[in-house]
Amino acid sequence: MTDDVLRWDMGPDLPLHDFIRSCLPDGSFQRILLKPNWVKQAESTDFPIEALVTSSEVIEAVLDECLKKYPNPEWIRVGDVPLQSCDFELLSAQVGLGRLRTKYGTRVEFLDLRRERWKLQGGFLELGDAIGGDPAGYREVVLDHQSLLEEVSHRASTFRVSDYDPQDTTSSHRCGIHRYLIAGSVLDADLVINLPKMKTHQKSGITGALKNLVGINGSKACLVHHQVGFPSAGGDEFPDGANRLFFWQARLREKFQKGSPFFFRAAKAIWEILKRLCRIQTIGTRNNLEGNFYLGSGSWHGNDSVWRMVYDLNRIIRFAPRKGGALSSEIQRTLISIMDGLWAGEGNGPLQPIPVHLGVLLASSNSFLIDLAISKMMGFDYRKIRLLSSQSRYPDPHWARVSPENFRVEKRGKIDTHGVQSLPVLHRFIPPPGWRGHVELTP
Repeated sequence: MTDDVLRWDMGPDLPLHDFIRSCLPDGSFQRILLKPNWVKQAESTDFPIEALVTSSEVIEAVLDECLKKYPNPEWIRVGDVPLQSCDFELLSAQVGLGRLRTKYGTRVEFLDLRRERWKLQGGFLELGDAIGGDPAGYREVVLDHQSLLEEVSHRASTFRVSDYDPQDTTSSHRCGIHRYLIAGSVLDADLVINLPKMKTHQKSGITGALKNLVGINGSKACLVHHQVGFPSAGGDEFPDGANRLFFWQARLREKFQKGSPFFFRAAKAIWEILKRLCRIQTIGTRNNLEGNFYLGSGSWHGNDSVWRMVYDLNRIIRFAPRKGGALSSEIQRTLISIMDGLWAGEGNGPLQPIPVHLGVLLASSNSFLIDLAISKMMGFDYRKIRLLSSQSRYPDPHWARVSPENFRVEKRGKIDTHGVQSLPVLHRFIPPPGWRGHVELTP
């Protein structure tokens, strides 16, 4: 499959194995990594596991076809870096990894690729076990001046990842210095099969093939999510019209969360009272998405940080050498993305996805094409999503040169060359609260 082709299919008669078989690249690959979306275990029936993570049905079908096409690989690994507070044992039970481990035995490894686990204790994110979950370890990849974050690094002191020490973030990202800690199994692989989940996302509008690669990084503190403050002051944490109470709540949380458990718990109790009094919503069920929603930590359409970080990681997956270090000028491994849209998620994603049954699969060797396609299928305008509208700035001509309007679309052997415009709106997704009224396609 070339970089200007998107394949998709859907329906009750979806030929799952046939579709996947047609997408796998030719070659004698020896080290194969499947990268699903295993962000977190399901914690509420409002946001079921089917809409939250990559379907095990898709993972199993990909493994079956890989073992047929590449019969004697050195290894096949299935792994992700979930949220640091994820209960991976519970997640494994919810998605049925036990059955898959039994089926494939020693032929396939299923891995929690986190370097360490953290525990959420009374609102505090505390270091739990240093598990070093990747058998291949972790390697620093150096982008420095090539990073898209370099353009805004004069504001590096404001770079933030919620619940992490800002000093850990700025030690990896500051003027002229931009580093990521990548799981060794990713860098060792000669074939990476990216298996994202079709969902909305608070900070990037959608999460698809591009955003799923956040899970190749072993240290979450390296992943810049927002810049402190309002746009009028150069930040992207909150929209200018947001309640200033939100801003001060975020500053107090940052100040006391690591330094003073007593004051943090007291401030947290006051914040919970204020939320009830002001009817501020933080849980996005169907019943309250239209309400007064808390839009913190860059969770709105003006976020100017996440797309930059995501672009960096997509360059790394293609151009970072096995040993780490600086990027190569040559592609280092084969990447194919197969999007799971059997069940999708709308609303306040990615952690609160309201389930949408679509029964769709998409595949491409160009992750932009998948994300452009799902934005249209969700009823969103890609030109209003920075992750997609900035495509021409992505520093890889193989992907950036493909026009959103002219790439080839293939469905069951029929080809259309009109790009995103040739695709249907499958369901008008409810956007995240911070994107409501901004991202929707006009009729």
